[in-house]
Amino acid sequence: MSVIEGTPKCACCGGRNERRFVSSGNETVWMYVCDSVKCNEDQQRIARRAKRHGITYDRYSEIHLNQGGRCPVCGEHLGKFDKDVVIDHDHSCCPKKTSCGECVRGILHRRCNSAIGYLRDDPDTFERIAEYLRGFRGY
Repeated sequence: MSVIEGTPKCACCGGRNERRFVSSGNETVWMYVCDSVKCNEDQQRIARRAKRHGITYDRYSEIHLNQGGRCPVCGEHLGKFDKDVVIDHDHSCCPKKTSCGECVRGILHRRCNSAIGYLRDDPDTFERIAEYLRGFRGY
């Protein structure tokens, strides 16, 4: 685990900073960040979306950390939390855009999550695609 960056007191509003998990560029670190909405809109956005999936901000951070800040499908860095980063869950448990929290599988790029959805979460289809791509030699 890396050293925590920052200070316990917010330089912007004077409030108390909390230790939080932050992803920036190609790096994922623990930092002191302000909990106020004024100072930390990103954290609030993550917390709102995490809540819709039945998990806390801290659980989201734990999943992100366990994945090394990378998408487990494509292996690329997830980067800043925005519309292109989604919380993936098992739709056989919770078929809508929200989840119970128990069926959250990971944090993915939207395009990787869409690929899983297009193939109906079927691992056999993924294996057939991989075999097809590995065996393709042209016509």
